[in-house]
Amino acid sequence: MKTSFHPLRLIYALSAVYALHTPLALAADLSFTPPSGGGFVIKSPGGAQERFRVQGTGEVTVPGLNGAPTANTLTCFDSAGRLGPCAAGIGSGATGATGPTGATGPTGNAGPTGVTGAAGATGAMGATGPAGATGATGASGTGATGATGATGATGATGSTGATGATGATGADSTVPGPQGIQGVQGVQGPVGPTGADSTVPGPQGIQGTQGIAGPTGPTGATGATGAAGAGGYRWQSIVVSTATTTSGYMNGATVTAGASFFAMPSSCTIGSVNVRTANSFPALTATLLKGNGFVAPSAVSSCTGAPCTIAANQAFSAGDSFAVTLDAGGAQLGTTSGGLSVEFSCQ
Repeated sequence: MKTSFHPLRLIYALSAVYALHTPLALAADLSFTPPSGGGFVIKSPGGAQERFRVQGTGEVTVPGLNGAPTANTLTCFDSAGRLGPCAAGIGSGATGATGPTGATGPTGNAGPTGVTGAAGATGAMGATGPAGATGATGASGTGATGATGATGATGATGSTGATGATGATGADSTVPGPQGIQGVQGVQGPVGPTGADSTVPGPQGIQGTQGIAGPTGPTGATGATGAAGAGGYRWQSIVVSTATTTSGYMNGATVTAGASFFAMPSSCTIGSVNVRTANSFPALTATLLKGNGFVAPSAVSSCTGAPCTIAANQAFSAGDSFAVTLDAGGAQLGTTSGGLSVEFSCQ
């Protein structure tokens, strides 16, 4: 099988070598013997790029051919490595259908090597002019270059051997293939049955923007007092505040900004205080206060956020002071009855 390539840069390189060594070429061929594993290399000005390389193995490389301008004439070489025009039919013609794979045939005989053309005659050396005592050196005449010998005929191409059997399939690739195109959206399936209620509370929603305060509604009627339990009672207060009230003491059924506390009517223990709300107050802090005797009470336990539960477990004697304070961190507590309530039992 013969290989073809564009010879333009190869011809340039060979011409440059020939021009640099013309006087010697008239007498004999130039011979270069590269070191083992090396080759003969021609580089661009400055030595940045290789333009032409002949390896000691006989391999010839012209790196610049890939970037050379395209052309429409093929160059071939024969079994002796000699370059020349391609024979008629080489590199053209439609590709026939692939025939069945047959057994590997014997290698065809190599065609005979073409006859080497005769070397052109060496031109005669011009006579050297006589040297004067101090005169200029006479010009050295150069003989004309002999004509290039005719290119020998290309040997016949051996017959092509039959195509060998197909090799075994290689191992599966370890590199993932490209992502396939997303499939068409499937038809929505029927709605499944409703699952059981979750036992895990959902996340607290974001607090909504404070709405415009409406007018203060009328105070609701006080509910009937429940029956007192054995050794104690139940206490409840519903917050009714103005639009500007953000913290204060529980006082009957209102929240006031002034200090207000109560005397425990009998000895009992407050187990816990429940703070309930119809709205969300994430920043609200509820605090239970206690005083030994009827004096200003101090904080003993609290909870944050509403609704929340103060785990108090505080024992009171009859006459001890107590109070529950609410601090909404700057937000208004509520504007209508039932907006916020505080309740506990003292047993």
